[in-house]
Amino acid sequence: MSSLIKIKAIPALYAGLLLLVCGCGTIQPEVPTTANQVVAVKPMPSVASTINIPIRVELKPFIKLADQSFDKEFKGSDNPCSGLRYQYKLKREPIQLSGKGKTVFLGLDVAYGFSGEYCATCVFDNCINPPIPFSCGWGDESLRRAKIKLKSDVELTANYRIKSTTSFTEFMPIDPCRVTFAQININDVLMSQIRPELGNLAKMIDAEIGKQDLKPYILPVWKALQEDIQIPATGYLRFQPQSLSVSEINMSGSILNFNVGLTAIPTIQSSPWNKPTTPLPTLSPYKKGNGFEVCTDLKMNYDSLSKQLFEIMKTESYSLGKEKINITSLKLFPAGEKLGVAVGFAGTKKGIFYLLGNPSFDNSKASLALKNVEYDIATKNVLIKTAKWMMDETIRKKLEEQMVFDLSDLMNLTKKSIGESLNQTMDDGIKIKGNLKSLEISGWSLQQDALWVRARTLGDIQVIMD
Repeated sequence: MSSLIKIKAIPALYAGLLLLVCGCGTIQPEVPTTANQVVAVKPMPSVASTINIPIRVELKPFIKLADQSFDKEFKGSDNPCSGLRYQYKLKREPIQLSGKGKTVFLGLDVAYGFSGEYCATCVFDNCINPPIPFSCGWGDESLRRAKIKLKSDVELTANYRIKSTTSFTEFMPIDPCRVTFAQININDVLMSQIRPELGNLAKMIDAEIGKQDLKPYILPVWKALQEDIQIPATGYLRFQPQSLSVSEINMSGSILNFNVGLTAIPTIQSSPWNKPTTPLPTLSPYKKGNGFEVCTDLKMNYDSLSKQLFEIMKTESYSLGKEKINITSLKLFPAGEKLGVAVGFAGTKKGIFYLLGNPSFDNSKASLALKNVEYDIATKNVLIKTAKWMMDETIRKKLEEQMVFDLSDLMNLTKKSIGESLNQTMDDGIKIKGNLKSLEISGWSLQQDALWVRARTLGDIQVIMD
């Protein structure tokens, strides 16, 4: 423990007790030499926690922009002297979008048709043999249907951008034209003509997706978690975010999902923080969220604890044979690393005695008990001379058994207060949903006005963006 701090002045509570019991025949030992010594409060531990923040990005608007810039109809022709002479037309529907894992799948429903002829031999720009005509989806014939498929491999970059690499994957006729000359498949010829156009479409898609900046999604969360969160009767919580990381993406339909791992040092202090916000950092390697841990000091006023204990002990009698005393007053005070108790009594004897004990917490019962309760040395010296029977172990044990404080109300109030504060809407519509999993005592400190209890809180928190 830290060095002790000695306060020389005897507080009014002792003076009052001494006045009450002062008189002939009373037991009046000296105040313990450690009375009003306090232990310096240990610094609040700073525990790094990682909070998992799910982010959803709808890709349809960006694909729509690429779709609007891409032609809806295509026409072309080739008219060599010999070989395949043809003309074609193709109409497309809007781009379809779906995704799974790290891949975005794009589909184009198209309708096409072509007509032409095949010249086996040409001399001086004249076809020697009569050309063989062909057509499919031309004239009065309905256009043939097909589906063109592309895919985009998507990744997130360190500068909060989305990078995609889009390429053509398949031309799949639904009701194909079966026209082949000299081992030339007309559908393959058609695809060779429109492939450059599909290459332009892929570039448009990549350009539009590449314009997507993730900062507008993440910056409000970063700022919101730097706000003070007031916890009534406890203090002000600040998450103090330190770094950000982004997971791999997971496509679901047209939604791009990923998680932001926000590493923070959540801390509660008694007064507002009044700290400026820090700028958004560059991304670091992804770290999965594991909830948060935060510590706070709960103050249990000595007067309140004294009243609670006195209500238990005032109705009891402490006796040995014919000798008996009743408790008439009780005050707690710090005594270095021990908790002191000034006990006023009346009965066979009257006066005051001083007890010293070690605070001990039971988290399962939410209680504080004094263990190893003993009379202070000055009290012992007086009792040996004036009331040795009061030092009987039976009386000491009964005193120790009754020095138990119920902290359940304080613990439940703190849990409720923190839980409610972790479920609210912050600036920019950012919602936080917290779940307090546990609150337990991890230490204590005896100060002038109160017993300070260090509470360790574990929980989960989720950030939701509308």
